[in-house]
Amino acid sequence: MNERPLVEELGNEKDSPYRLYLRIFVGQKSLAGFLRYELLTALLGPMPGAVGYFLRGKCYRWLLHEAGRGSMFGRSIVLRCPGRISVGAGVFIDDQVVLDAKGATSIIELGEQILVGRASILSCNDATIRIDNFVSIGPFCFFASKSHIHVGSNVSIGSGTHLMGGGHAFAKLDVPIIRQQRLSKGIVVEDGVWIGTGTKILDGVTIGRDSIVGAGAVVTEDIPARSVAVGIPARVIRQRSET
Repeated sequence: MNERPLVEELGNEKDSPYRLYLRIFVGQKSLAGFLRYELLTALLGPMPGAVGYFLRGKCYRWLLHEAGRGSMFGRSIVLRCPGRISVGAGVFIDDQVVLDAKGATSIIELGEQILVGRASILSCNDATIRIDNFVSIGPFCFFASKSHIHVGSNVSIGSGTHLMGGGHAFAKLDVPIIRQQRLSKGIVVEDGVWIGTGTKILDGVTIGRDSIVGAGAVVTEDIPARSVAVGIPARVIRQRSET
């Protein structure tokens, strides 16, 4: 796992702006890869209407590691290091979404029948984000990982939800926190979970299968399977049972 913050890489005098751009945005060192990335994203990215959706669906597979049949890509989406991003069949990426797989070991894998809502951000830095099948992610969500985030199948995630899979050590008072060790245990959301709008899920948390997390909750500890949890910090208020 890369423990250097991105802001530190920006001050690396050994890298030219071009090489930094290749590493952070393109994910390839070749001139051909750079030109392909620039042409496709610049020409097709902002293109409106059905023609734009059609061409992005056909041509973005030349950028991505894998793109399944019937996947659709909205206007002005941002693909960073697209060769490390896989998209299954029947996926819809809405307008202005950011899929950011920077870092040599990063992977973003989206399964089948997934909706990623408008202006949501999935961001890695030498980490992985994996989302299984039949998942709805509302608009303005933010997933950030320094190790891993795994979302299971049949999951509904409300708008404005944050999954924050990382943080900083802070024990040294003589060193700014931003320069201390990057820590991450990862986040797991198991199958069948419903997460309400505006929820914040912090690093190291597992949300058990078929659980419900109420809107606006801040989840700092594991939620057992088939639980209903609400509040700040989130607490289990009851167990779900068959009726």
